Amino acid sequence: MPFNGFIYARGPYETDERVAASAFSKGDILMLDSNSSLSRANPYGAQANFAIALADSTQAINGKSVVLIPKPDTEFWAPVNSAMTAGRESGISFNPANGRYFLDGSTTTVRAVVVKGTDEVDQSVRSQVLCKLIYHDGNLVL
Repeated sequence: MPFNGFIYARGPYETDERVAASAFSKGDILMLDSNSSLSRANPYGAQANFAIALADSTQAINGKSVVLIPKPDTEFWAPVNSAMTAGRESGISFNPANGRYFLDGSTTTVRAVVVKGTDEVDQSVRSQVLCKLIYHDGNLVL
C-alpha cells in the first residue's frame, strides 16, 4: 500500500489544530503561516514553522485540521525512489502529478537524514526509509 508523505514513526512532537488554507494530504509537509492556517510546503524553498499533516484537509473538523509539529529527534517513515543507507542526507521532492513527497537524493530541496536505510527496513510492502527532517531554528534546511 503506497503512502504519499511522511508518516510518524517515533520521537517527541506536539500537535496543533489549524485552518486549512489549501488542499493537502496526510503526510504532506505543511507551512504554518502567520494567519495560523495551513498550506502545502514547497520543498524547493526554506520553510519557516512547518508541520506534518495527520489527515487530509478534506477531513477537517469545524474547519480545522490536526497537524504534528516535529521536534529535532522526531522520526518519520518516508517513501524513496532508490536505495539509501543510514546516515545519508537526502533531499525531499514533490511530484505534482501524483501528489507524492519522497526522498530522492536531491541537493537543492528541503533536507532529511536517513536513520534506517532501505537495507535495514522491510521493503516487501513499499520502498521506504526511516528518517529525520533537518531543520534549524524552526526552519527546514536546504
